[in-house]
Amino acid sequence: MEYRKFGNTIIARIDKGEEILEKIKEIALAENIKLANVNALGATCEMVINMIDGSVDRYFDEKIGLNVFQF
Repeated sequence: MEYRKFGNTIIARIDKGEEILEKIKEIALAENIKLANVNALGATCEMVINMIDGSVDRYFDEKIGLNVFQF
């Protein structure tokens, strides 16, 4: 994996054989990302991470069976 940060945007490449979710978590921890939008494409997984200033919690909504944003 390699990535570069440009302001609030990170451009990353995750290489063949690397676990995508593991590498996204690694980037998030290294860059202290609490909230972001991730767009990714391809089996060599190229992605753009747009960091959002702020944080949002989640809670489990029993009616729909999913964790949803809690503001």
